[in-house]
Amino acid sequence: MGLVTLLAVPMRAVFARVSMPSMIGFILLGAALSIGSITTGFANDTLNEQVPFLAKIGIVVLLFRIGLESDLGKLRRQIGRAALIWLPNMVLGGIAAFVLVVLWPGLGLIPALFTGIAASATSIGVSAGIWEGAGALDSDTGALLLDAAELDDVSAVVLLSVLFAVGPLLKQPEGAAILAPALKAGAIQLMLTALFSVACYLFSRWLEKPLSDGFAKLSPTDGPIVLATGAAFVIASMAEFMGLSMAIGALFAGLAFSRDPAERSIDEAFGILLTVFGPFFFVAIGLSVDITVPVEGMGLAAALAGMALIGKLLGAGLPAAAMRGWRQGALIGFSMVPRAEIFLLVMLFGLTLGPWAVPQVLYNAAVLASIVTCIIGPAIVGMMLRPIAGNAT
Repeated sequence: MGLVTLLAVPMRAVFARVSMPSMIGFILLGAALSIGSITTGFANDTLNEQVPFLAKIGIVVLLFRIGLESDLGKLRRQIGRAALIWLPNMVLGGIAAFVLVVLWPGLGLIPALFTGIAASATSIGVSAGIWEGAGALDSDTGALLLDAAELDDVSAVVLLSVLFAVGPLLKQPEGAAILAPALKAGAIQLMLTALFSVACYLFSRWLEKPLSDGFAKLSPTDGPIVLATGAAFVIASMAEFMGLSMAIGALFAGLAFSRDPAERSIDEAFGILLTVFGPFFFVAIGLSVDITVPVEGMGLAAALAGMALIGKLLGAGLPAAAMRGWRQGALIGFSMVPRAEIFLLVMLFGLTLGPWAVPQVLYNAAVLASIVTCIIGPAIVGMMLRPIAGNAT
C-alpha cells in the first residue's frame, strides 16, 4: 500500500506530461507485481487478499465522485439533446464489441454478452482532463459531451447491476431453459434499482441537508466531509446487500450529495481519497492479467480496440455531427472512445465467475484494448483541441 500510494503522485505527473492516463502505469505496476510474486513467491497472499479489498474502496470513491460532479439540474434541462447522443452511443458501442466476440473462434455468446455490456460504457474522465486543459470543457460542445457521458455512466452501472443478477444464471447446461429465469432476474434487478434510486432521491431531498447541517454544527470544517464519506460506504454496502452492485450504490450516493452547497469541499476531499485509493483498482486489474496465457490474445485485443473506436465514432460522433457539425462530432466521438473503469469492472466481474463468462484470454485482450483506447482517444482529442487552446491564450 505504501509503494502504490507513494508512486501515485509522481506517476500521475509523468503520464500527464505525455498526455496519457496514469491508469496505464498502475495496470502495468499490477502486472509487474504479479510477475514478481509468481517468480519469487513473495507477498503472494497479500496481493491476492488485500489489494482487492483496497480496490473496492477505490471503486466506491471513484464512482461516488463521478456522481458528485454530475450537474443533475443542467442535465434535466438538456436531457433531450444528450439522449440523442447517449442512446446510439451506448447501443452501437456495445453491439460492435458483442458481434466481434460472438464471431471470434472459441468464445461464444456469454463472453460476447459480458464484453458488449462492458463496451457500452465510456470513461469520459480520461478525455475530460484534456478538454479542461484546453479551456473547452465549459463550451457548448463540452457541456453536451459531459451530459451525454453522465447518462452513459448511469446506464452502464445499471446494466452492470442487471448483469450481477443474470450472470450466474447463464452458467447452465447447454439446452437448458434459461431465458425465462434470466428475464425474471433482470426484471427484478431493474425494479430493485428503481426502488433504490427512489430511496436515494428521498435521502437527498429530505435527509441529506439536515444531516449535513447537523454534522457542520458539530465540526464546521470536517463534519460534511465525514458525513459524505460514511454515507458513501453505507449506501454502497446497502446496494451490495440488496443484490445490486456497490458500484451503483456509490454512484447514486454521489448523485444524492451533488445538490449539497458543501459539494466543492466534499469533492476536494474525495479527490485526495481518490489519489490514495483509486490506483488500487487498476493495480488489481494488472494483477488479474495472466502472463502465462499465450499471446494469441494480441489479435483479439487489436480487434476489440478497433471495434471500440468504430462503435463510439458511429454511436456518438454521427449524432453529435448532425447537431453541431463534423468537427464537433468527431471531437465528441473520439472523446467517448476510452474504456477504463466500468469496462474493466465488468470484465473483472466476469473473470471472477469463471472462464465460461470471461475466459482469461479475453480478459487479457480487454485490458490491452482498454490501454489502447485510453491512448488513442485522448491523443486525437488533444491534437484537435490544440488550436482552441492556442486561441484561448
